[in-house]
Order: sequence, then structure tokens, then C-alpha cells
Amino acid sequence: MLHMNSNLYCVTCFVLIIFIGGTTLSAYGVSSSPSTFLKGSSPYGVPYEDWMTKWWQWNMQIPKVQHPQAVDPDLIKCPVGESGNVSFLTHILQGESEYSCTIPAGHAIMIPILTGECTSDEAKSSVPADMMKCATEGNKYSTFEVTVDGVRLNGLDQNDARSGIFSMTVPEDNFLDLNPGKWNAVTGGYFAFLKPLPVGNHTVGVSARVTNPIDPSYNLNYNTQYLLNVQ
Repeated sequence: MLHMNSNLYCVTCFVLIIFIGGTTLSAYGVSSSPSTFLKGSSPYGVPYEDWMTKWWQWNMQIPKVQHPQAVDPDLIKCPVGESGNVSFLTHILQGESEYSCTIPAGHAIMIPILTGECTSDEAKSSVPADMMKCATEGNKYSTFEVTVDGVRLNGLDQNDARSGIFSMTVPEDNFLDLNPGKWNAVTGGYFAFLKPLPVGNHTVGVSARVTNPIDPSYNLNYNTQYLLNVQ
């Protein structure tokens, strides 16, 4: 009869459990790396929700003729914004797209998944609740997925963040054709806010679909691939 030291048996079981657990997690694409900043955190000393407003302030300033949502979907070089140690990306909201981007080493990367903004002019109201409803109405009935180098990031569906009121300058030549001016605004929704990636080449995939049975004007369906060169 085969006998095994009980202490050795426990250690062996523990190692086996870790191995099986690790294999299972890998098989289902569960990963905490690369990690992301989530709502309620303060990346680089700035509240997550304030980074959302910074992203929208940058996004709104991109000239219409250069914005992915307003130009030919075959645009291959994505606009990249920078604020401190954070790089901002944006993309089209319908169909397939692929962008090549250069990201400075050590930069976090903020990529929209489903996010909306609303100015007091758009909402025809300066009441925060009215403005936020206007900003987030299009995020309902949504599904989405984000992958980094083929690994799915989980838990982002719980990361629906909302800003406070901020000031946004809307230029004449804006991709949403909003009335130009300086307005109070709010934003809400989902981002993939990646912590810095290692130097080298990476692929980030972002896809989302909205199928709104009440107001189909909100519907969207996109699949974007970012080919990132971190250097």
C-alpha cells in the first residue's frame, strides 16, 4: 500500500489547486493584468471622474475633419491626446475600425467604451439630473467587451461613472454639430482606463453594441482594434 506523508500531501494538494485554479482562470480569460483604474480611484492624484471630463474636453476640441466619428472610417492613424501621464484615444461608433497609435512609455491610456456628454444647451436645462439623463440615456441596453493582447478585461460593466458639472468649450467646428460656446456640462458612462503597458507593441480591442427597443436612434455597433506602439 502506498503511503504519503500528510504534510507533503497537503502541500501537493495546495499546489495542484493553485495550478488548476490558474488554468481555469486563464481558460476563461479572467485577468487582473493589465490592470485598470476604476471609478472612485484617483489616478495620478486626480479623481477618476475628473479624468472623464478632461477626456471630453479634449475630444470636443478635435476638429471635425480629423475626428474618427465624422470622417472616413478607414482612418488608420488615431488622434492621441495627452494630459499629464495619461494618453487619450477615441474611435468611431459604427462598424469595424483599426488604428495605429504611438503611446509614450509610462502613460496610462483612457479609451471610451460607452460615454455621453450633455451641455445645459443640449438638455435645455441647467438642472444636474436633467443633464445627466441626457448624457447617459444612450448607454442603456448595451453590451461590450475590452481585450488587451487577447485577454478579456472583466468587471468593466460595473464601472459606470458619473461626473459633476464641469465647463466645456464647444468650438465652431465640432464633430457633434453642437451649438458653439462655453457651457456647463456633465458626462457619464464607461471607459477602459488602462494602467501603463510595458514598452513594445500591444493590441487593444474595444467593441460595443446598443440595441434600444424604445429609441433606435441610440443604437450602435462597433468593433475597434488599436495597434499600440508604447515607446
